[in-house]
Order: sequence, then C-alpha cells, then structure tokens
Amino acid sequence: MKRRRGFISMILLGTLFLLLFAGCQSQSTKLSDKFDEETVKAEAVKLVETFNKREYQSIIDQGSKELKDAVTAEDFAAQSDPYLDKDGAFQKISKTVVMGNEDKKTGETYGGVVMIGEYENGKIQFTIGFNEAMELVQFVIR
Repeated sequence: MKRRRGFISMILLGTLFLLLFAGCQSQSTKLSDKFDEETVKAEAVKLVETFNKREYQSIIDQGSKELKDAVTAEDFAAQSDPYLDKDGAFQKISKTVVMGNEDKKTGETYGGVVMIGEYENGKIQFTIGFNEAMELVQFVIR
C-alpha cells in the first residue's frame, strides 16, 4: 500500500509540476505586472489556511480545469494528511518568496509563492502557483 501511495504521490506532484512548468521552456522570473503581489500572497495564505483545515476539495475547486481533472480530494488527502498528522498544529508562515514564471512556448504567465509554514512539530514548504485568471495551477508541499 505504501508503494502505491508513493507512486501516486510522484504522479500527482509530477502532473502539478507540469501544469505550471509546461513545455520545459518556462523560466522563473520576477512576478509579471499582470499580477498584484499582495493578491498573490493573500490568496496563497488563504489556501494554506484551507489546507490546514483539511478542506482539500475547496482547494481543488479554486483550481484550473487541468488541476481539477488531475487530482481528487481523496488523492490530495492521501498525500497531505500524513504531513499534517506528523507536524501537528499550525503556528505561522515564517517566510514567503513571490515569483513569476513564463511559458516561453505559449507566452502564458504564472504567479506564485514559496512559503514556509511552521507547525508544532516541524515545517512544511508550500509551492503555490496561479495562472493569470488567479486559478490555482500548482499546490505542492514538502
């Protein structure tokens, strides 16, 4: 069962990674002027709060069509619950880095953040990305 979860985890993370960094011709950059930095940060914080409540379907509902087609709430829970179970109660966000990304092939731009969440028994790193319509395209935890 653990091997299957690991395999599903790799597929899920790989799919989400590909959604944001499609075509291998994307490049991380400064946040595009098509995004408001404070809005990107605020939306990411809301998603972390939703994650901490284990409301995974709500996170998926904020996603792009591709994200909604790629993951179910059950898949999300299978990957996320072990982190929350191990790390305990959420304390605070200790670091936030805002970034941008452009797919050189399509010209699409993305905005996102990397956040470090401090928990009672550890830390979780969140990588959260949005498309120009502020639909979630990436939600990866480590």
